[in-house]
Amino acid sequence: MVNDISNLNIQAINATNVVDYIAAQVKTYDKYPMYAIRPLQNNCIFTILVNGELLYKEFTLEKAGTPIMLNSLILKTGKQTLTYRLYPIGDLMVQEYGKGDTVKTLKKNTSMSLKIIRYDDFKTGRGLSDEIVIAEHTSPTKEGTREFIGAGLPYYEHTITFNAEVPYENEGWTNGQDLSKFDEEELEAVVKKRNLQIGELYKNKELDSLVRIEHVNGLIYAKANYRTKDELQGIFDQYKENVLKDKELQPMEGYQMELYGQNRIVTLRYSITNPPDPRMQGMPALFYLYEDVDGDTSAQFLSLTFYLPKGKALTPENLQIL
Repeated sequence: MVNDISNLNIQAINATNVVDYIAAQVKTYDKYPMYAIRPLQNNCIFTILVNGELLYKEFTLEKAGTPIMLNSLILKTGKQTLTYRLYPIGDLMVQEYGKGDTVKTLKKNTSMSLKIIRYDDFKTGRGLSDEIVIAEHTSPTKEGTREFIGAGLPYYEHTITFNAEVPYENEGWTNGQDLSKFDEEELEAVVKKRNLQIGELYKNKELDSLVRIEHVNGLIYAKANYRTKDELQGIFDQYKENVLKDKELQPMEGYQMELYGQNRIVTLRYSITNPPDPRMQGMPALFYLYEDVDGDTSAQFLSLTFYLPKGKALTPENLQIL
């Protein structure tokens, strides 16, 4: 019998004890600081990365109504980076309003404004009155004008920094190798093979195997978001339901490989600007079809990002999921 479940060997973790295992490692603190952003875009679609990892994407004309939490990508106290990437709206005006042309470059009135906010204690106060603005940014304009500095470009990127103080520390992908040093075709082949291996586990409903190689990594996010055991159980129950449903794995075709986090993170995704199908825009390359509660066919995309720990050879089995 294992007395301290937090020290379980990875091979001993399974669907019956994974929630206890993760919950045992989420500490309690005097306060639970949480960071978030409020982005406001105009005439563009965009993605946001924090510390080099994808946090959020918006490929419609909708404005975010609620703050987007950052803690999952804040590994420890200190300087953090936030990068936004802006893209033209393409056919969105035509799709939503039935008028306009296809927009292939960023316009003069394109802009991105954002506020980075802090909640001193997310457990006790998370309303508007509890928000402390620690940084504000508006995309730059051409000198002496109100014209967006990236007007006419097919893509624009900007990075800002801010400081955060959190009571936890996660290693995350910081121990990963620089993947740009590997042959690009070899790297892509290895990442694709790992995707397909995990896809087969989903197809065959191998819950315990997936728990060991995938869901355990939720520990990073559980610690950063101060998850309670009940919250973790709810998250796992949904995960379990997804794994055990009948599904039809789809071919991986037409994707592109992307590196993040100073080239230590790799993923396979469909293009934001030229996907093989508009419904795949910016989505992960691995997905399956299933029958939803209404009897309709729906798609579930598996967001798999990997890093290769230092000292490990480039093999599918050595790629670790974030």
